[in-house]
Amino acid sequence: MTSWLILGATSGIAKPLVREFADRGYRLFLTAREESSEELRRLAHDLEVRYDVEVQTGIFEALDFPSYGTFILEVEKKFGMIDGVVWMIGRMHPQEELQYDGEQARLQHDTNYTAAMSILSTISETMEKRRSGHIVAIGSPAGDRGRRSNYFYGADKAALPTFLEGLRHRLSRSGVKVLTVKPGPTRTPLTDGVRNLPLVTEPEIVAKDIIQAIERGKEVIYTPRIWQLIMLVIRHLPGWIFKRAKL
Repeated sequence: MTSWLILGATSGIAKPLVREFADRGYRLFLTAREESSEELRRLAHDLEVRYDVEVQTGIFEALDFPSYGTFILEVEKKFGMIDGVVWMIGRMHPQEELQYDGEQARLQHDTNYTAAMSILSTISETMEKRRSGHIVAIGSPAGDRGRRSNYFYGADKAALPTFLEGLRHRLSRSGVKVLTVKPGPTRTPLTDGVRNLPLVTEPEIVAKDIIQAIERGKEVIYTPRIWQLIMLVIRHLPGWIFKRAKL
């Protein structure tokens, strides 16, 4: 029976995704920060009752790097072998605040990139040794080109796909698959209060696209797919046009 570790299970996209997993009968180990432990408990109970699947839970503090080793030992002790892991953790502060607050910029980068790189690297070692596994992480079209409106967040999301591409290359002969997911603006708590978001989609749509990509062995997806075309155009805009665009 397939087993998945979800890092950031109470996030807006993670909730419909774990329901898709549970509907397929997968075993689940859900994690969240200590402050979200009650919400995590309710989510796990709902999945157990609604889908009759095994659900374990644990606390994962993304910025507590020294705790990673203990965390993985706890997961293995309670849950056994992990077939797949999904990175769903993210932070997005207003651009205008980050421009003048280096500490908040660092915290955002450590959450969006450094933590993902560190924990996924550690988990990948076990998968590589047994020559099987699936690693999924949430990126963003914002990382495809630096834009004045969100280049701090965009820089984080540019770093993550580069890491994932290198990880995918390294693991390509081991049977371990690595999927990069780039959702467009999605109606979640992360985007609450963000004005003028174009083509906002629902998290349930993103979750279904992720499941389909996992089952088909995809490496990179944009969801909804229209964002692949949009970002293709934006990436290829000449500099003189790009600088005049309100993006």
